[in-house]
Amino acid sequence: MFKRWLIILSAFIILVFSSTVCKRAPKEFDILIKNGKIVDGTGNPWFYGDIGIIDDTIVEIGSLDGREASKVIDAEGLVVCPGFIDTHTHCDMDIGQLDNNANLNYLTQGVTTVVTGNCGESVSLKVKETKSKWEKQGIGTNIVFLVGHGTIRREVIGEEPREASVEEIEKMKAILWQAMKEGAWGMSTGLEYIPGRYANTKELIELAKVVNEFGGIYTSHIRDEDTHILEAIKEIIRIGKESGVRVNVAHFKICGKENWGMMKDAVKLINEARVKGIYITADQYPYIQSAPIGPILSILEIPEDMMPLMELRRKMRGPKLTEEEREKLGEQYLDELKKALSNKSKRERIRKLTLEGLPNKPSAIAQWGWHNYTILVAEKNKHLMGKNISDLAREQKRDAFDIVVSLILDEPDMLYSGGSMSEEDLQLAIRQNWVMVSSDGSARPIIKEKEKPKRGHPRAYGSFTKVLRKYVREKRFLSLENAIRKMTSLPASLLQMRNRGLLLIGYKADIVIFDPETVRDNATYANCRQYSSGIEYVIIGGKISIERGQYTGTLNGKVLLLTKNI
Repeated sequence: MFKRWLIILSAFIILVFSSTVCKRAPKEFDILIKNGKIVDGTGNPWFYGDIGIIDDTIVEIGSLDGREASKVIDAEGLVVCPGFIDTHTHCDMDIGQLDNNANLNYLTQGVTTVVTGNCGESVSLKVKETKSKWEKQGIGTNIVFLVGHGTIRREVIGEEPREASVEEIEKMKAILWQAMKEGAWGMSTGLEYIPGRYANTKELIELAKVVNEFGGIYTSHIRDEDTHILEAIKEIIRIGKESGVRVNVAHFKICGKENWGMMKDAVKLINEARVKGIYITADQYPYIQSAPIGPILSILEIPEDMMPLMELRRKMRGPKLTEEEREKLGEQYLDELKKALSNKSKRERIRKLTLEGLPNKPSAIAQWGWHNYTILVAEKNKHLMGKNISDLAREQKRDAFDIVVSLILDEPDMLYSGGSMSEEDLQLAIRQNWVMVSSDGSARPIIKEKEKPKRGHPRAYGSFTKVLRKYVREKRFLSLENAIRKMTSLPASLLQMRNRGLLLIGYKADIVIFDPETVRDNATYANCRQYSSGIEYVIIGGKISIERGQYTGTLNGKVLLLTKNI
């Protein structure tokens, strides 16, 4: 009898021991990152170390020699840091399309989380429904969802140029409350745009109080980014003070050559507010040209009844056109535009609308002036690249409108940009410890082989890697640790994320591994669709999306909800 029990006991001990060994060995981690220079996101100096990951979580950091994992990544000579968080994108407008859902232009910059719904416009006000749709189709990056004030206002008032009534504000608050309850992280405004520009400060404060109730953020394309920027900053400071909400100035900049240098006063205003206890930050993309960007002929405003020009313009904006169809329509449009400009009466109508706009919709030139526009790319007139339109008018002693018309007739596909800024203002802003890196870009289709170069703004492909290349490696203007802090823990702090933005035990395994000597942006204004290089690994939720610089084809992103910030 005793012998029988001894056999049973021995078998039980062997079973328990075997079970314990199976749990602990031979593979202790799903992923083990070894020998890397760890920059943890705090801004503190880097250190050598290893990182052990189980499932979607960082479980150990330190010297992990002799430990084993299902996947070992040797990061010798590479930087290991938290995944980058882009606080200002418009990815929600495109990521729902299957060609764009990988968000590869962001992954190749090391971005693991994008904040969407900016500048007052969000693709939807139904957060749960949108989350379900996006995650069902699969998304390449994590997404933080903001709701747009302009989208809400349009739902209640439309685009009427007037202040909201008390009843209408209550309706807007109810819509916003529901979106926040479903997990939105806050509200954005676009106060230079219709319909946001019609809202007064009182309306915005009332809505911001709803956001604050849920612990969300208020981020704003402020009312003015050029001559009256100081008044616009005072408004967002007031909104933060009276509502209690955390506020953020979107794509912080000073536009228009005649306004350069005002950044000092803008920075001073924000620093003073922060000293007084107001939570205010800003984000910034590292380019001195803003939008719109397009062929020089797109500066002109065309009267609605001027046919066939307006009809052709509407057709060119069609979403389902092939590249060939779009090019053919463009040629027809140019021919008709040349005819209109050669007709004295039509030319004067185009001039008036371009310079003034409509009573309730001022033109871009009326709002920002010719000094806000710069020529970026030209083939026939290369000597004009980098020239500001107002400078050309002074040099040639000619009317700026007539100069633009001459350029259209001579080289219609010349690329121009609005939002002309100075490098000095940009650098002053980026050195502030409360300014984050952002892109103001959107999700783009995966680039096909032998794709033709495309002119446009490069920021959707290179904002984060440009900072690492230009301002860290080449200019040594920012330390590596400070730059990474601006891309990781600072935006996570604004959002008050509890488990992202730092490399800490218990945090989600959103991790970027890159070569500090080769990381670079490759996108240019002449060819904006070029992926960044030097980003060797991107890990999202413990799953590898970029491996040895190549996309793995996986869709590892999730829609993150404020209400489930765990």
